Amino acid sequence: MRKYDIFGKKISQIKFVYSLVVVFLIAIAGYFLVINIQQNRLYELEQQEKKIQRQIDTLLETDQPVNYEEIEELLPFIPTHFDQYQVSQELQYVLNASSFQEVNQYNVTYSIGAANPFDVNLPATIEMVRISIQLSVSEPEKLLDYLDILSELDRFYYVDQMNVTFTTEGAITQIILFTFYNPAE
Repeated sequence: MRKYDIFGKKISQIKFVYSLVVVFLIAIAGYFLVINIQQNRLYELEQQEKKIQRQIDTLLETDQPVNYEEIEELLPFIPTHFDQYQVSQELQYVLNASSFQEVNQYNVTYSIGAANPFDVNLPATIEMVRISIQLSVSEPEKLLDYLDILSELDRFYYVDQMNVTFTTEGAITQIILFTFYNPAE
């Protein structure tokens, strides 16, 4: 190796070694700094996860009171006739409000004069309508939103059965609902 550069100055090998050591120390310090920052962020995220899990556990443990009404108290709120068009519009609204991205199949079948779905006898004037819904959707997690929106409607719907079959494209669901009307009034 040359001892002098082209201008005649003596080349010092020590400055290069010092520079290399300084760069190496800076790289090691940077590495440990990044590791420390990542560990602090991980610790903060773990604390947030524990907090959220405690909130979820608290919500699951609290019992929300359930109010049961007598049939006689509900009779004034039950419609006097069954309007299939109006029920179809409500079910279409629930489907749209659930904001499924893709609905592959949607079939609704009505059975007027269906059998009582309850173990308890209802007054003889109350008529039941069985509604069978076949639904194939791309986002199965929104099926619970579908039921929540359905329960918020003014009409009484009783969910008798819900079968969900998961597929690679989403889910195929069969929902059996009952709605009631009281033609005696």
